Amino acid sequence: MGGRTTLLVLTFSLAVLSIELGISHGCREKERKALIDFKRGLHDPSNRLSSWVGEDCCAWEGVGCSNISGHVIKLDLRNRRRTYLTEDCTHQEVYYLLDDDPGCNWALRGDITPSLCSLQQLSHLDLSGNYFLQKPIPKFIGAFRRLTYLNLSGAGFMGRVPDQLGNLSTLQHLDLSYNCYRDDEGTFPRSLSHVNFTSLITLDLRYNDINSTIPDWVFNITSLEYLYLGGNGLYGFFPDSVTKLTSLRALDLSGSVFQDGFMQVAPISNICKLQILYLRSVPIHDVLANLEMVFSGCLRYSMEELDLSNTHLSGSFPDWLGNIKNLKSLNLSFNSLYGSVPASIGNLSLLQHLVLCFNDLNGAISEGIGQLKSLVYLDLNSNSLSLSEVQLANLSSLRYLDISSNCDSRKSDLSSNKLVGGVPDSLCNLQTLESLHLRRNNLSGPIPLCLKSCTELVTLDLGHNNFIGNIPTWIGESLLYLKTLSLRSNAFTGSIPQLSSLTSLRILDLSNNNLSGIIPQSFGNFSAFLKIIFQESFLIAEKSPQSLVILDLSRNKLQRNLKSLDLSYNFLYGSVPASLANLSSLQSLILYSNELNGTISEAIGGLKGLIQLDLYNNSFRFGDVPQYLPNLMYLYLSNNSLSGHLPPRIANIMPYLEDLDLSNNSFSGQLPLGISDTMRHLQWFDFGDVPQYLPNLMYLDLSNNSLTDHLSPRILNMMPSLQFLDLSNNKIPGFIVGFWTICGSILLNSRWRIAYFQAIDNMCDELYVVLVLNVAMFKRKLMVGGQVD
Repeated sequence: MGGRTTLLVLTFSLAVLSIELGISHGCREKERKALIDFKRGLHDPSNRLSSWVGEDCCAWEGVGCSNISGHVIKLDLRNRRRTYLTEDCTHQEVYYLLDDDPGCNWALRGDITPSLCSLQQLSHLDLSGNYFLQKPIPKFIGAFRRLTYLNLSGAGFMGRVPDQLGNLSTLQHLDLSYNCYRDDEGTFPRSLSHVNFTSLITLDLRYNDINSTIPDWVFNITSLEYLYLGGNGLYGFFPDSVTKLTSLRALDLSGSVFQDGFMQVAPISNICKLQILYLRSVPIHDVLANLEMVFSGCLRYSMEELDLSNTHLSGSFPDWLGNIKNLKSLNLSFNSLYGSVPASIGNLSLLQHLVLCFNDLNGAISEGIGQLKSLVYLDLNSNSLSLSEVQLANLSSLRYLDISSNCDSRKSDLSSNKLVGGVPDSLCNLQTLESLHLRRNNLSGPIPLCLKSCTELVTLDLGHNNFIGNIPTWIGESLLYLKTLSLRSNAFTGSIPQLSSLTSLRILDLSNNNLSGIIPQSFGNFSAFLKIIFQESFLIAEKSPQSLVILDLSRNKLQRNLKSLDLSYNFLYGSVPASLANLSSLQSLILYSNELNGTISEAIGGLKGLIQLDLYNNSFRFGDVPQYLPNLMYLYLSNNSLSGHLPPRIANIMPYLEDLDLSNNSFSGQLPLGISDTMRHLQWFDFGDVPQYLPNLMYLDLSNNSLTDHLSPRILNMMPSLQFLDLSNNKIPGFIVGFWTICGSILLNSRWRIAYFQAIDNMCDELYVVLVLNVAMFKRKLMVGGQVD
C-alpha cells in the first residue's frame, strides 16, 4: 500500500514539475511563426521545406527542439547534396545558375529574415551550401548569444563580416569558409578580434579572399583544435606564437606565402597533438630531405594527414617518411621529386591515400608498396614509374588507381607507354576497385573480358590508347555503378551498345573513334546524364538523354531529329518533340540558329527547372509564350514568327524573369505591368504601349517600331535603373523634339547622365543619343560557347 502511495506522489510531483519547467510536447507558437516567415523569404526549388506545415514545428525537417522547454535550439538546413564548393567567389552566381553539381538545384536561395531573432534559445545554426544572393551576413545573427555552432560555409555571402558576430563568445564551432568576405583593408574579420573565445574548438576561414598577415589574436584562442586558413593568400612571417595552440589537431595554411620558406613554419614541430597539416601551394623551395628535422620529433607519432603538394620541393624520395607510422594520407604531387620510391614506404601500414603524381619519379616502385594493405587511393600519373602485377595484386583494398601517363619502357609493366599487350589479368583481381585510369598509355587489343568482374567500378578511363574492336556489351550489363566512362581516342569500331542499365552514368566520352550507326534510343532513358561527347564519329541520333546538361557533337554529321540542351548552329528542322518533357532536371535549353518550326510545344512548358530558354532565330510560327516556368530568368524568343499575347499574369508564372527578348515577332497587345518587378533587360517590337513602371530595367530596345510621342519624360523617370535606350527607326516627330525629350530626362537623372556621357566619350564619327549594345547576343555567346566572335 505504501509503495502505491509513493508512486502516486511521484507521479503527481512530476506532473507539477513539468508544468513549472514548461516541459513541452510541441514547439512554441511564436517560434513556429518565425520559421514560417523565414520560409516565405526563401526560394526552395527542390521543395526541401515541404514538411514545414502543421502546428508542431519540432517535427519539421531541419528543426530541433528542446525536449524540456519546446524551444527551437537547432536549425540545420545545410545543403547535403552540394558535392563541392567554388573557390572563386566571382563565379558563385554562375555556379548556382548553371553548374552541373546536382547540389545547386538543392540550394535554398533568398533572404534570411529578421524573424529568426525570435529563436533566442538557438544553439546550432547551419545554412552551409545554400545561396543568399551575395549579401552580407545579417547583423542580427549576433543576437543568438547561446550559439555554440555556426556554419555559413559556401552560402553565397559577400561583404564585411558584421561586428555583431563578436557577441557570440560561447561558440565552439565557427565556419565562414568559401564566401567572399572583404574587410576594409582585406584583412581578417575585425569583428572576431575582440571576442573572448574561451570554448572555440574549430575556426574555418578558408577561401575568403583574405590577403594579409595572420593576426596574433588567432593564436590567443588556446582552446583551438582545428584551424583552417587555406586559400587566402596569407603572407609575411609565420608567427612563433602558433606554439600557444597546444591542443591543435589540424592546421591548414594552403596557398600562403611565408618568408624564408619552410624554416619559418618550423615551430609547428612543437605542436605534439597535430594530426593534419595542409601546406598545399606554400612555396617552400627546399629539398624534401631537409624537412626531416620538423617531422623527427613528436610529429612522427601524431601526424596522420600530410599535404605538401605544389610546394616547390625537390630531391629524392627520403627514407624518413617511412618513420611517420600513423600516416594515413600523403600528398607530394606537383613537385620536382626524382629517383625511385624507396622500400621504406612499406612501413606506412595505415596509409590509405597516396598521391605522387606530376613528379620526376622513375624506375620500378619497390616491393614495399605491395605491403600497403590499407591503401584505397593511389595516384602515380605523369611520372616514369612502373608497377608490377604482383604488387598490384597485393593491394586488396584499392578503390582508385591512376597510373596514366607513365613512360617506363618495360613491356611487362602495366604503366608502360610501350606496352604492346592488353590489360593484365592481375588488374581484374581488384574487385573492389572503384576508379581505374589507364589513359595515355600504349595499351592495345580489345577491352579484356576479365574487367567484367570489377563490378564496383564508378570511373573507367581507357582513353588515348590503341584498343580495337567493338565496345563490349558487358559494360552496360555488369558495370552498373559507372558514372564516368571514357573510351576516347582509341580505334573502336562498330556501333554503340545498349547502355540503358547504367542509370548513374553522368559522363560518356566516345570521341575520336571509328564508331558508326545509330545512337541507341535507350540514351533517352538515362536519369543522371550530364555530358556526352561523340566528336569525330559518324552517328545518327534518334532520342536525347533524359537529364543531359552538356552535349558535345562537334565535327559530326548530325541528321534527323537530334534534340538536346545545346544544339545551336546546326541544321535541325521540324518541331520540338513532346518527349522533351522527360528532361525534368533541365536548366538551360539552347536551340538558337536552327530551322525548327511549328509551335513551341507543351513539352517546354513542362520543364519547371529551366533557368535559360533560348529559341532565337528559328521558324516557330504559332503559339503563345510558354507558361509557368517558375525558375526562368532568361527568355530569348526573337527572330521567329510567334504571335498572340503575353500571359497577363507573367509576373506570377515567371517570377524571376530578368532578361526578355521578343523582338522580330508578331505579338500583339500590351506588355503586362506585372512584369516590372524583376526585369533588367527588355527588347520587343510592335508590341503596343510601353509599360510605365520598370524599376529594375537597365536595357530598353524600342527600335523598329511605329512609336510617335508616347515616351514622355514622366515615363522615363519611372525607370530609375535605365542605362541603355534605343529608339531608332520610329516615328517620333522631329529630331530636336525627340532628342530633348530623351536627353532632358537623361540630364535630370544622375545615373542616366553618367551613362550618357560615357557613351558620348566613346563616339568617334557620329552622335547617338545612347549607346546601343546587342547585350542579349553577347550574353548568349558567353553562356553557350565561352567565346565571342
